[in-house]
Amino acid sequence: MFGYVRAYLPELKMREYEYYRAVYCGLCRSYGRCAGCLSRMSLSYDFVFLALVRIALAGERPEFKYRRCAAHPAKKRNEMLPSPQLDFCACAAALLVYHKLRDDVSDEAGLRRLGAKTALLFARGMRRRAAAALPGLDGRIEAGIAELFRLEAKRVASVDLPAEVFGGIVGDILSWELDEGAAVIARQIGRHVGKWLYIADALDDYADDIRLGRYNPFACLYQNHSLGRAELEGIRAALTHELMEAEIGFDLINYNCDTLRGVISNIIYCGMPRRTEKIMNPGLKDPA
Repeated sequence: MFGYVRAYLPELKMREYEYYRAVYCGLCRSYGRCAGCLSRMSLSYDFVFLALVRIALAGERPEFKYRRCAAHPAKKRNEMLPSPQLDFCACAAALLVYHKLRDDVSDEAGLRRLGAKTALLFARGMRRRAAAALPGLDGRIEAGIAELFRLEAKRVASVDLPAEVFGGIVGDILSWELDEGAAVIARQIGRHVGKWLYIADALDDYADDIRLGRYNPFACLYQNHSLGRAELEGIRAALTHELMEAEIGFDLINYNCDTLRGVISNIIYCGMPRRTEKIMNPGLKDPA
């Protein structure tokens, strides 16, 4: 959906990279099984991250197998086999994509609105199947997206208010139906990762949102002016703060797999800070 929460591959060990890719492939297959084949087009690394954290918090010991798929028919690839957490994340992703598309139909204009309306036609089937599996979560996401739309429609000159709402949505998804202790940790992680996502996306889209007349909290705060060094440093501090708050939750996870710990640590300590720097400095290149 955003694609910002992903590993920094140059720092992953080989076994961690294999694990990470196997979760991606397993989640892709879960998308098709739980929400229909078309849902695979909405697969993003953000939900791979959610799956990794849910697997760690639930204490799952997933199994793996080399398999072929339609996207890679010539060579078998390592894939995480179906599990409750993969299926949960597939359904949750379908619900979030559907409700975000509904928001886009109201928020966008021209070709972008037409594209969102077209995608929504296909997303309805995804949502129907996913909501049957997670009816309570569907209602929770719908309420959160409606509140987010209300704030954006009012064009509130605040980053924290809409970011807090989106953080609540991610916290609800990540913590849904986990045991009490795990749910508390998941909500801490989800809330601050969600806020980081909202702030990062708003900064990344700043110029485009001004050009297209779309709501952007920074545009409302700074009245469409170019962001100076002081403003950018303030935003960097906000992004860093959200990551530090999320790290508190990560430090409380009782991992049963060092490889899983390594992948999650890479994302939170390398991948997301690196993404912050790339948004702040668009010309920044990753090493080959």
